Formats: sequence, structure tokens, C-alpha cells
Amino acid sequence: MQWLREHMRNHIGNADAIEPDEKVLNFQRGGSSPSMPPDNGAVDLVYQAADMVRDAQDRAAQIEARAEELVKRAIEKLQIAENRIRAAEVEQRSAEAGLNEAGARLHAAEKALQRAQVRIAAAEGQLSAAELRARTAEARAAEAEKALRRIEQAIRTQILDTPRAATPRKSAAA
Repeated sequence: MQWLREHMRNHIGNADAIEPDEKVLNFQRGGSSPSMPPDNGAVDLVYQAADMVRDAQDRAAQIEARAEELVKRAIEKLQIAENRIRAAEVEQRSAEAGLNEAGARLHAAEKALQRAQVRIAAAEGQLSAAELRARTAEARAAEAEKALRRIEQAIRTQILDTPRAATPRKSAAA
């Protein structure tokens, strides 16, 4: 197309050298005027070339329109994808915050569990010590009870039984 434009500019630039009758051409298809000789199909070739140029321009316009539509759709899809990415990032940050909060709660629960375990261990130690003291106290009580029984037995046998035997002696001495 550019070549044709340049050719026409050059042709028009040399128009002064052409006679006035030569400046007028008949571009009618299919026939020639009675005053002009047949042109051997040159005009048909020009028409064909013009049709081809128009078809090429139409195809180029269609391709350009299709390309613009594809670009428009791609931009829309890209914007939708970017919005989805942003939403996913927001959800991810929210999930991470929730995870961090759950982690902090878990850490606090672990600390509370450790403290409870320490208290339980201390209570178990105190319980063991108390049980040992109780057994020791029971053993001492049992020993004290045995000692008390021996003392009681000794009192019965030595003191209580002795006056009975001493009473008859006093009677004999009297």
C-alpha cells in the first residue's frame, strides 16, 4: 500500500509534463470507452490489487479487533486473578494470625500444664511424706500401745496382784 502511495505521489509530481488528454483515465470495469484503446487488463489488475489491499486491510482490522478483544479479556482475567490473589493473601494473613493465636494459647496451656504437673509432683511428694509420717506414727502408736499394754500388764501383775498377796501378810502379822 505504501508503494502505491509513493508511486501516485511521483506520478502526480510529474503531472505538468503530461498532456491534458493523457491525464484522464477510465477506470470502469469490464469495458473500455470507445475513445480509448483496450488496456490489456492493466486496469483490472489495479482493481484486483485494490481489492486485495482492501481485503488485507479488512483482515488486519479484524485481527486487530480480535487482538484488542483478547487483550481486553486477558486484562480482565488478570484483574480477577489479582483480586483472587489479594483475597487469598488476606485469608492467609488471617489464618496465620489465627494460627499464631492458637499457638500462643497452646503455649500458655503447655505452661499451665507444666505448672500443674509441678504442683501435682509436689503434692505427691507431700502425700508420700505424709503417708510415711502416718506409717511412722502408726508404728510408734502400735509400739506405744504395746508398751502401754506391757505397763498395764506389769501394773496388774506387780501392783494389783501384789496387794492381795500383801494383805494376807499383814493379816498374818497381826
